[in-house]
Amino acid sequence: MFLPPGFDKTIALEAADLVLQAYQQYQAFIHGQAWTVTGNYQTLGLLLARPGLLPPIEPFGFVVLNQASGNVFVTFRGTQSALDWLADFSVPQVNHAWGKVEEGFNHIYSQCSGSVLAAVGRASGKPVFITGHSLGAALAVLATADLVIAGNAPKPTMYSFAGPRVGDPAFADKFNQLVPAPWRVVNSEDIVTTVPLATLKLAPSDSMKIRMAFALLQDLEYQHVGSSVPFTAHRGSIAGNHDMNLYRATVAAA
Repeated sequence: MFLPPGFDKTIALEAADLVLQAYQQYQAFIHGQAWTVTGNYQTLGLLLARPGLLPPIEPFGFVVLNQASGNVFVTFRGTQSALDWLADFSVPQVNHAWGKVEEGFNHIYSQCSGSVLAAVGRASGKPVFITGHSLGAALAVLATADLVIAGNAPKPTMYSFAGPRVGDPAFADKFNQLVPAPWRVVNSEDIVTTVPLATLKLAPSDSMKIRMAFALLQDLEYQHVGSSVPFTAHRGSIAGNHDMNLYRATVAAA
């Protein structure tokens, strides 16, 4: 794995460790256990959302202040529940200030937006880093855009892991113009980073049956944001290639 200029390995590892804590937060939730972030952090806010139309409300992460460095981390975990999976596959797009974004990701993030903005506002002027894995990486993209638009963190830095595509080319172009350092750590063998598909547009020569089958989806176009930081590791399964521990270990070894 090659770390490009400007990529801060120390920050990336801290972000990865916090993402793993966000997964622990969810496990504590489903087992009815108390949970608090570990380390020299002040918790500025918890990020909760209802992924479906009905309860339950799930924890999706948190916002913390590193009391030694003064850095703020907005942190999201990835897919865990069946309702989370439904959000992952809600690929139709909805309007966003910068273009169009995936409906399922937007549904979850819109419920976290107020908490993200309020929590970051409690540490006004501090450096802000947004991070997440898988579904959480998609939420990190939306949170980054949200903070820039609101002015709470006009120059945030994003370190995402195993992120899917989130928005259309217009959204990606605006994101890349206004976010100075959006890093996307990507395993080339991880299928999650290839969805939603960039486009479903077919050639005129494709058969009528195929074109009719995809007619309702052909207007959907998606484009990755930021700068890809790639590596290649095959662990023998879809889950193994997508595992957050693999991403963390690969960055640590770089």
